[in-house]
Amino acid sequence: MWYKLFNGLTKDAYEAQRPLPKAQVDTLVDESMYTYACLIEKILAYRTMDQDSRWNGYVRHEHSYRVFGCHYLMVFYAQDPHGSLSAEQVRGAHQDLLAELNAQMQAPVMEDLFLIGVEFRPCEDSVNTEVHLDAFYQSGALIDANTQRLYQQLAQLKAQL
Repeated sequence: MWYKLFNGLTKDAYEAQRPLPKAQVDTLVDESMYTYACLIEKILAYRTMDQDSRWNGYVRHEHSYRVFGCHYLMVFYAQDPHGSLSAEQVRGAHQDLLAELNAQMQAPVMEDLFLIGVEFRPCEDSVNTEVHLDAFYQSGALIDANTQRLYQQLAQLKAQL
């Protein structure tokens, strides 16, 4: 199932004339079967999520079981097109989301951070649902104490909203 979703992702990216960089594809392809199973398990759990979570979108975190320092932030896109986790919003702000993840994963610093966007779409020719993936990448980096403090303050402000 993972390979079918991943092949769809690479095909969609290629057709949109923004193919995934080879290094990212290699990292995703070389992942362990157990990690694939964990990612698929989270995708399949979508069916059991409450309607509010589906409407507003939600986030899950997974790490690699093959490579220490590789983490996956899975964003299940909101059905609400105006929500903060809508596909359009996340695609536009993926760098910020990955920068926040990088700020949180500093002890120790992570090497590879992936944001995997998961979108459930109704199938055009049947009553089934199609699953589409987006993948965004950022290399992990050490950030200084001042920047770390700013990210913590930002997180506190967001929590107050």
